[in-house]
Amino acid sequence: MPAAAAVHAVEPAPMAEAQSPKKETARISVLPDPPKPAPTVQMKKTQPLITMPEPKMGGAPVNVAPVITRDEDVDLVPMSLCWGVLGASALILLIQIWNYFA
Repeated sequence: MPAAAAVHAVEPAPMAEAQSPKKETARISVLPDPPKPAPTVQMKKTQPLITMPEPKMGGAPVNVAPVITRDEDVDLVPMSLCWGVLGASALILLIQIWNYFA
């Protein structure tokens, strides 16, 4: 017999009874009430907090810088230096803008 003639027909298995979905039940247990919180703890046998020792007065002398008023701060920087820094920063900004568009 040739191999092509040896094809067998597959028949479905006979159904003895109609199959339907089985009923499934889930068992849900009832949870007990949550436990009550424990009573507050009284801290009678705890160790006392460690206190910092008092600082000793009369140690090394403290040198305080003299107070400079606002008018004296402005006079410390020469006006020509301020204008020079402003001009240099403006020149750098113009060069950066020129390079961006070039």
